[in-house]
Amino acid sequence: MDTGGLAYSIWYLKVACILLICLAGSGSLVSAYHIPTVDEGLLSDRGCYIGAYLGGNQGSNNVACVNYYQKAQPNPWETQIWDHPGTYGERASDGVAAVDTGIDTFRTSVESIHPGSGNKQLLFSRYYNLASYPDSDYGKIKYTPSSSCIAWAEHVLQQGGIPVIVLYPWSYTASDGTLDLSVTAGGSKSGTQKLSDIAGLCDALSKKYPDKSGKAATILICFGLEYNAQWVVNPSGNDSIDDANKKAWRKAFRTAYSVFYAQANPSVQMIWAGNIAQKKEDRLYYWPGTGDNGEQLSKDSVDWVGMTWYPWPGGPTSLTQLKGFYDYYSVEKKHPFIFMETSADGQGSAEKEKQYKENQVTYLYNATTLSAFPNIKGIIWFDVIKGEAKSGSDGTMVAKNFLIPDGDWDNHDKSISIPGTLYSLSNRTRMMSNLYPDAAADSYFLGKSGNLVVADYSTRFGRNAFSIQLVDTSKGQVTAWKWDVNNDTIPEYETKNATHTFDMYGKYPINLTIKAGDEEQTEMRVIRIPGGLISDKPFISFGTNPDNGFLFIDNTFYGRTNGNEKFFQVPPGTHTIRIVRDGYRPWSARYSLQWPEMKSYGIINLTRNPETK
Repeated sequence: MDTGGLAYSIWYLKVACILLICLAGSGSLVSAYHIPTVDEGLLSDRGCYIGAYLGGNQGSNNVACVNYYQKAQPNPWETQIWDHPGTYGERASDGVAAVDTGIDTFRTSVESIHPGSGNKQLLFSRYYNLASYPDSDYGKIKYTPSSSCIAWAEHVLQQGGIPVIVLYPWSYTASDGTLDLSVTAGGSKSGTQKLSDIAGLCDALSKKYPDKSGKAATILICFGLEYNAQWVVNPSGNDSIDDANKKAWRKAFRTAYSVFYAQANPSVQMIWAGNIAQKKEDRLYYWPGTGDNGEQLSKDSVDWVGMTWYPWPGGPTSLTQLKGFYDYYSVEKKHPFIFMETSADGQGSAEKEKQYKENQVTYLYNATTLSAFPNIKGIIWFDVIKGEAKSGSDGTMVAKNFLIPDGDWDNHDKSISIPGTLYSLSNRTRMMSNLYPDAAADSYFLGKSGNLVVADYSTRFGRNAFSIQLVDTSKGQVTAWKWDVNNDTIPEYETKNATHTFDMYGKYPINLTIKAGDEEQTEMRVIRIPGGLISDKPFISFGTNPDNGFLFIDNTFYGRTNGNEKFFQVPPGTHTIRIVRDGYRPWSARYSLQWPEMKSYGIINLTRNPETK
């Protein structure tokens, strides 16, 4: 039964305007994190910051932390879309709150194995093509503007994390094939102009979310990660010779650094990081502090140095083997060191993948190991289900994330298609190892400690047509609650749970702020309130693009869809939803709901059937 009401466009525009005004002037909602700079004594501090790369902007908060990629193919050779349709992803129009960082899922999963380790996860990275800014071509919904790196960074800050924005500048190529940020790509702006836009916004974000002492939040910018593997930088594949391409790269990095140095505060820091390197000489011709004639400049134009490291059979498996690079670029040059990516590379062997990953976990996440290399201040685990083929023909893969039990991609369905099994404490047999969170709980790893605090709530409709029950489902030892149901930043209720009655149906911003000790978190959502009489049935709500689809529940016709999200009262229990429309592939999902629960699917973008002309 369709219980949608009359149009409320004018009312919704008013609410949207109020929401934007309040968000623009509300200031910080949470206490973000500030990593000391070198001038503030970072290199003399004991310890290391940790986190993870959780996938691109196709969303990673799906328990599996799968990295969805724009160019997904039917065969599993890169990162693939396994459990979401091709239209799944982030839309710029949905705003900051809709950006799927994956942080809560990742922290909660690690916390469930070893209490005290979830809150330690602070560094979270995501990759962006500079030429696409403010759009993103990673995990993009076709023809739909996706969330910018700034929107993602803000949501990370709201979740108490430290955003590590990786910017790829490789599209800015001069006529001679060298890197040149003065040219335009992906629009009318040059690379330098886009960097200037990003630097100004990062400065504002950093100041908007200060830590508890008032210091601006740390935002890390990794410009041109794995530069040495890019054709525009290293067309010869030879690290030991200088050439025009490497000189252009060094100039481009110095330009990027000068832009951020001029327009952002010192809490916005630049990272220089290539692939794994063992000696000073391996990266000297890529070093921004090297002049055109090979001389060392007085200014490095670098804040952090680092690399990616995937131990492989026959390759470096210890920090001692990287000491030449570390001693020169980090110790002598006085820069903190970060592993921008780490996991393992079994070179197609599931057995070796598991062996090398477990060794990397126990070796690298170890206070004794790191104490001998005190300038290592950051480790980002590459926690996505990505793999390489075992051979050139069979299409099977080994997984890169650290939670797959035996590293064999052939077993991916055993741990990502069953909700909850990948991270479940009662299903450790499905997990690669519990050694990582055990190690992460060590006091050497810096950041927040104690119980994980995550703001969350569920909603249930009351018997009154416009009433809603707000039920706190937050994690942590919460001592205070504030419910703001009209987005004026003034709480209407300060109890754990609340019931509120609105004057009419429509969309309403409802924010829950919780406090646990000295930590505060806010969950921000927009909730739809249906109109009309409410019976003892749960609700689902959605719209379709295009509209006029046929809705079936367990093969029983239930009505037609339209382009706006609307409510349907549906049978309680577990049932299958199916939407059919001529010329498009059928869309289906399963729900498990009881009165008075509800579930929103948003606007469902139906995929055109390629066989339809």
